[in-house]
Amino acid sequence: MTTLMWLDIYKSSQWASFDDYAAWKSSCWLVSPLTSCTCPIGLKEYRCKHSVGLAILFSKYQITDKARCTPLGKRKTPGRPKKVRTELLP
Repeated sequence: MTTLMWLDIYKSSQWASFDDYAAWKSSCWLVSPLTSCTCPIGLKEYRCKHSVGLAILFSKYQITDKARCTPLGKRKTPGRPKKVRTELLP
């Protein structure tokens, strides 16, 4: 599906069935910088990574050096988690 076809369907708002609507809805997301996004997370929360990313790309949002230096967190190690040992058991 091309973007022009997708936008034509969006403007007409006519689908033959709900399955067609669900397939159309998951095929593409509408994103506007720092305001909204139609991705699953963007529909639940105010801002998602897509809208923030576009705002950074279009220079509407500046990242401070302090935010760049903050570590994002540890990655999960592969494999099964280790069994927790208790000191009270013999």
